Amino acid sequence: MAEPLVSVIVPVYNVEPYLKRSVQSLMAQTYLNLQIILIDDCSTDDSAAVIAQAAKLDRRVEPIYLAENRGVSAARNAGLAKARGLYIAFMDGDDWVAPTYVQNFVTTLESGPYDLLISPFYTDNPEPQPVAKKLLGDRVLTKAQLMRGMLAPVGQVRGYLWNKFYRRSVIDALNLTFDENVAIMEDELFNTAYIMATSRFYYYGTPGYHHVVRSDSATQSLGVIGAIPQQLWALWRISQIAMNEKRAVGVAAPNLPKEESNH
Repeated sequence: MAEPLVSVIVPVYNVEPYLKRSVQSLMAQTYLNLQIILIDDCSTDDSAAVIAQAAKLDRRVEPIYLAENRGVSAARNAGLAKARGLYIAFMDGDDWVAPTYVQNFVTTLESGPYDLLISPFYTDNPEPQPVAKKLLGDRVLTKAQLMRGMLAPVGQVRGYLWNKFYRRSVIDALNLTFDENVAIMEDELFNTAYIMATSRFYYYGTPGYHHVVRSDSATQSLGVIGAIPQQLWALWRISQIAMNEKRAVGVAAPNLPKEESNH
């Protein structure tokens, strides 16, 4: 059986010093059936040139060049519009992944099958920090456990996009996109809508994603005080999504359209 296509969406903005390593880590995956979508959000450095060079070297790289800087949510939406994969993954343009990262995720997703796969990750600050042994065990998660982990201020689940794999059929059925008016916690909003419409979740306890800590990231540049208004707004939106589902966290989700493998 042919391997299902995996679309990896990578928003890029002024990360040229990190981007080559990031893209090379995707091109070097042991899992070959990839659609690598690199979205340049009108960078002012040489990020666009790095993307163009990668596209010349590997036909799986599909570049998108936005005409104006619109923010990470708009960049991810542009990637979603182009994604063809059975599964969708996200990566930040300054992060990188281990060679077997995608293969491990796809194998685990297929074995379930699961709607969402979560994994612990390394924090590179600047070197990869070890992941606690208690976080390395595999386990099925209930909706309540996943939501608690996603909204927790610490931990290895959290609301991030880049330590999770998604089914494109669910995203399409929900017409799910990122709120382009939100600069932080946009990932929690996306994840809440996705989780509330699904029911099969798995924590795969082998880390393969390297999250690079940068002092000039969006959250760091806003500062703790500056981030509070948007955090409160996002948390209110999350509560509204949960209430609008009219069911408690943990109840089975409705049937979604049956998906077809896209190779």
